[in-house]
Amino acid sequence: MNLPMTKFPHKTNVPENNFRKSLFEDIAYVEQRLERIRENFDMTDEPELIESLIYEELALKSRYAYLLRIAKENNIRCKISLSE
Repeated sequence: MNLPMTKFPHKTNVPENNFRKSLFEDIAYVEQRLERIRENFDMTDEPELIESLIYEELALKSRYAYLLRIAKENNIRCKISLSE
């Protein structure tokens, strides 16, 4: 399932509650994808698939850092749980 990613810097066009909700949904989506990638690492030994997973993980980590930066810039805080 591929969800569209929201463009957060244009917050002025979006009501505060919708902005926060979209931001939290995107963060949750990225966290789920990262978890799925980690699971897939354990289930394959094909070099091409491993390389693909590495690139996907790096892209998602960049997206995650971006979303956290946007949240911080807008003083949006939430509880996080580290399940590793």
